[in-house]
Amino acid sequence: MKKITVFILIFFFLFISYCSLKKEKTVKVIKINSMTEFYVDLNRNNVADEDELVQLFGLDTDPQLLDKTQKAQLEYLGKAFAVEHLLNKNIFFVSVPNKDLKIILPDGSEYCDLLKKRGYVLTAQNKDEVLKNIEYAKSLNLVSYNKYSGKYHKLDCMYALKSPNEEILKLSDLPSDAEPCKFCYLSVSKIDVKNKNKEYPKDVYEPYKPIYAEPNIQFFITDYTKYYYPSDKCLTTLCKSLLNEINSAKHTIDFAIYGVDNQPEITNALIKAQKRGVKIRWVYDTDKSGYTIYSETQKLRTYLKNYKRDIDCISDVLPNGKAVKDAIMHNKFFIFDNKKVWTGSANISHTDLSGFNANAAVLIYSPALANIYEKEFEKMYCGYFHKFKTSSQNASVNVGKSLITAYFSPQDSTISKHILPLIKSSKKYVYIPVFVLTHKGLTEALIEAEERGVDVKIIVDATSAASKYSSVKGLRQAGLKVKAENRPGKMHMKSIIIDDRYVILGSMNFTKSGESYNDENVLIIENSLLAKAFKEKFLYLYNAVPDKWLYKNPGAESFNSVNSCFDGIDNDFDGKIDMQDDSCNYKLRVRNK
Repeated sequence: MKKITVFILIFFFLFISYCSLKKEKTVKVIKINSMTEFYVDLNRNNVADEDELVQLFGLDTDPQLLDKTQKAQLEYLGKAFAVEHLLNKNIFFVSVPNKDLKIILPDGSEYCDLLKKRGYVLTAQNKDEVLKNIEYAKSLNLVSYNKYSGKYHKLDCMYALKSPNEEILKLSDLPSDAEPCKFCYLSVSKIDVKNKNKEYPKDVYEPYKPIYAEPNIQFFITDYTKYYYPSDKCLTTLCKSLLNEINSAKHTIDFAIYGVDNQPEITNALIKAQKRGVKIRWVYDTDKSGYTIYSETQKLRTYLKNYKRDIDCISDVLPNGKAVKDAIMHNKFFIFDNKKVWTGSANISHTDLSGFNANAAVLIYSPALANIYEKEFEKMYCGYFHKFKTSSQNASVNVGKSLITAYFSPQDSTISKHILPLIKSSKKYVYIPVFVLTHKGLTEALIEAEERGVDVKIIVDATSAASKYSSVKGLRQAGLKVKAENRPGKMHMKSIIIDDRYVILGSMNFTKSGESYNDENVLIIENSLLAKAFKEKFLYLYNAVPDKWLYKNPGAESFNSVNSCFDGIDNDFDGKIDMQDDSCNYKLRVRNK
């Protein structure tokens, strides 16, 4: 009897010790950041102190397995699960040798195991559960809300989920004063009705009228002085010309583009063309890891499967054994039915085709020119990009009143061999609307032209004007008239007009990379009437830039550049949009003075 009593006492003592120990390790969760970050109240003051943050590691999904939107959807559902099972609950930490701490919930289940089992974290065993969660999340109408700026974005918007101030919410749960990102919500009818008069006055919607036309040539300019926001709508004559040709194609469409971004009318037209029997092939740019700058390019691949990327090049080593420079496939051209060519500076993006950026494009009906472009396209479609392409036979083609010659980078040394001779022989004027100008030989030729009395005028994009590699400073010091544009959009043309005689346009920036490494195309068109029409438009754009920007740069995202602090675009590519940018944030600018 005595032995039994001792045994009971020992058991009771051990039980009390265990309960006491468990109580010491049990702690209340008082704040949830996400399913893998939360605060526990260690010091029992009911305040989420910095040293009370619990972070769970090893639960991140491989970013290559899920896209940004899917990952955000799972994170939202996972946070909701954490709020339900952790918030204001007492949890118990168990130390496992050679492993992380386990978190035991009040019902005895292990928290991290539950996250995997319920499909909030992707593993090799729970793919079906994860896909079910993603499908469910689609029905919730989730958005990314920036608490600092007060703006919300669609989850697949390029500006979503880039700030630590952002959280994922249901659209219905947003604060009443939240504002939509104009970049990703322009297509929503409610937003369009609200902002239509503010964004696009009635006279902005362009009728289908190129600035120059003859039976076989149409030349288009987008007037970025009329547009304050980008749009996913095909508003400009430049865009409409491309859309009309896609809708009219009967047999084939071959195209080479930098990428596709938020232009549903164009992409839907291409998909419909394929459905009606048009054979479509295309090539586009990626970096060495397969990443493309425009997010919707990947989506288009699921519909138009006959594509090649420049990463699919036959080799990444030159014949001399040297590694290939990380060049880009920067073309923007379409070939329709082996008869028509559409080309210019405009990417298939919401900023370029909507008129927000200034661009130039030309539509040419010429089977001979189409054949030249087809040969260039075939090289790339067969895996020969960049330095691996063979030289072209740059035959000139007569089209109506125009003599047209096509040149391609990098094989044709377009600037050095073909553009510089025209600059050096110019007598009256050289006018240049351009995104970026860094080419040393071209810079020297322009200074020489100015010195012999040629009127040289240049409009350059504000971002590139401020670059340390830009030729702007040297050109200005030499007395040339170089204006940095002060619009919200970009001066994105890559064009030159010479002596009421020559028009040069295409995809090539006036840089060493544009000439010597990238895949580019340039047309030199000899046509007096076209040159005069383009000159008139250039002078209009040049005079629209205040003269003070002849001597200094406005800043691409600042109050000096019209509406650039309110357009929903990262105009200076620094990762900060609108009022997040130091140049737009008045309070921050005052504090930093």
